[in-house]
Amino acid sequence: MGSLVSRYRRLFFANSQEHLVLSDGAAENHMYTAVALCNISNRSDEHTISIGEKLNIISEEGDMLRVCSALTGTESFIARNCVSKVYDRWLFEGITRRNAEDLLLLPQNHTGSFLIRDSQTCPGNYSLSIRQHSGHTHKIKHYRILLLHNGWFCIHPSRPFSTLNQLVNYYSRSANGLCHLSEPCVIRDSNTTAEHVSSPRVIQRPNFNWREVTRSMIQRQTKRTNPDTLVSEGLRETMNAYIYLTEESCCED
Repeated sequence: MGSLVSRYRRLFFANSQEHLVLSDGAAENHMYTAVALCNISNRSDEHTISIGEKLNIISEEGDMLRVCSALTGTESFIARNCVSKVYDRWLFEGITRRNAEDLLLLPQNHTGSFLIRDSQTCPGNYSLSIRQHSGHTHKIKHYRILLLHNGWFCIHPSRPFSTLNQLVNYYSRSANGLCHLSEPCVIRDSNTTAEHVSSPRVIQRPNFNWREVTRSMIQRQTKRTNPDTLVSEGLRETMNAYIYLTEESCCED
């Protein structure tokens, strides 16, 4: 049946030609956007391709690919397992959790940079990998994206989406107690800026201690609740998401 990414790829290219680039050689020879998963040296042991570098796949010959670097314009042959095809800027084919972490921790990425890949711990589902700030360091958080029986997707059961695009667009606008996506994992090419300034951090002083709030507190609230009470109608959805994350671990992958 193939991976989820492969199935997504067939559906994506059946409905859109936006990411399909024709090569200069012949109209029937397609070039796909890809990214290097490691540093690749030539015979003289000089690094000709670096991890995170954008590549155009010119042709595929068994386990080897003929690629052209979008950074240097150099053509070379490399092993298929050293490359990941990228669709819609954020869907990475055939990468592991470790590959995702290596790519997102590169200097050109910052807080909120993300990608989606096949889940390793729960085959048949996706994983969302996102770079987050923790103290003076950055770490990668992984969330499982469940594929529901009706074909929809969700990170939290209370918020399903009919497509992955809808899921990405929603969490790009609002974290909703789970995660906030700023931009897809940056693939380095000749247009990549040398230095990327992270967005300023916004800090709010809490009016109460979240750890003291329980699920029963929220469930006792009704529409007639006084708007001045601790848990108002408007906060209920966000707090439910927060409590779900503290009580359950199925969102993390």
